[in-house]
Amino acid sequence: MKKIITILFGSLLFISAANAAGMIGIKGGIGTLEGERTQDTSHGTATKASGSIDNEYASIFLEVEAGSMVSLGLEYVPLEAKIDTEDTTNTDSMATVKDFKTIYALVPFGSTPVYGKIGYSHADLSVKTNYDATTINSASDTLEGPMLGIGVQFDNVLPFLDVVRIEGNYHQFDELNITTTNTNGTAQTTAKKGEADLMTLSISLAKSF
Repeated sequence: MKKIITILFGSLLFISAANAAGMIGIKGGIGTLEGERTQDTSHGTATKASGSIDNEYASIFLEVEAGSMVSLGLEYVPLEAKIDTEDTTNTDSMATVKDFKTIYALVPFGSTPVYGKIGYSHADLSVKTNYDATTINSASDTLEGPMLGIGVQFDNVLPFLDVVRIEGNYHQFDELNITTTNTNGTAQTTAKKGEADLMTLSISLAKSF
């Protein structure tokens, strides 16, 4: 998927260089990541846990018209996100998410300022343990899945940023897996899987070309 996104990003740059109409912009907002973890019953007692985290984020995006009613775009978050578990747990660990990007198609709803988006997101994921007696045997290294969004677009009064958008997006990520071994005496191995989704609310400022 990472190679596909790179190819599409290169295609967008080529299209924009060929004087296709489009826009480039910046986005800022807040996101809520919700997750649920299930422990595999074949590696210990079946348990479930859930949680959520809120955080601000910023991104840049490039968008070009692919027809009279469709635009194609790529959004990139140049920041890293770190998700840490509670220090009191004996599987205390930290996940780092970086290079979060989304390819999408945007379709306006007729002559209204409302538009819809559909796309696919991908990020690199790395996990490390903060607890000396826990070893991570294997873990998912990508965070990816489909995205749906809806927003409104207006003209901006600033001459160098002539478009403003207010937008909400929903990302549903594929299942994640991690296997750990507790080396504190029993050397017990546990396998866990998790599901996560992300909801964002943002405002964008862009320059059309």
